[in-house]
Amino acid sequence: MMPRRALLFAAVLLAASAAAVSGFHLGGDESGLVRGVLAALRERAEAVDAARFAVAHYNKNQGAALEFTRVLKSKRQVVTGTLHDLILEAADAGKKSVYRAKVWVKPWEDFKSVVEFRLVGDSESEPEPSVASDVSSGQAIAKLSLEADIVQEEARLHTIENDGLSGDFTSSS
Repeated sequence: MMPRRALLFAAVLLAASAAAVSGFHLGGDESGLVRGVLAALRERAEAVDAARFAVAHYNKNQGAALEFTRVLKSKRQVVTGTLHDLILEAADAGKKSVYRAKVWVKPWEDFKSVVEFRLVGDSESEPEPSVASDVSSGQAIAKLSLEADIVQEEARLHTIENDGLSGDFTSSS
């Protein structure tokens, strides 16, 4: 029985010393890096939750059977709540497509609303910002075209938002 206790004590001592050396802290005294990682994980989870909600909302209203696959890109805007601007991938009968969704969330009111949900384009196997050298030219062109469509749409939306702002400022005289 004594060797077991000694082994357990040694294991606990080793774990405690490793934690002390690596800067591990229990409680609210995390380093900035840890806080940043935790915030990024929380924001990623919120984006995935908003995307799943948008797909479920679309399915309910359109009688569709989309299956959420993943979030490709997400942005957050803090308004009265949070507006999640998402580019997501969903599959319909095995065919993956890319959608743009905007979901407004106010967690303190248990409120979620899909502001926008629309098809952006078809998704090739793994859309990435850069094109891999082993991808066939047709797939590479499709990926670049999809990325260009997304960039164009973001620019159009930005222009609309800015036009609305300038109209508000000019009418205040």
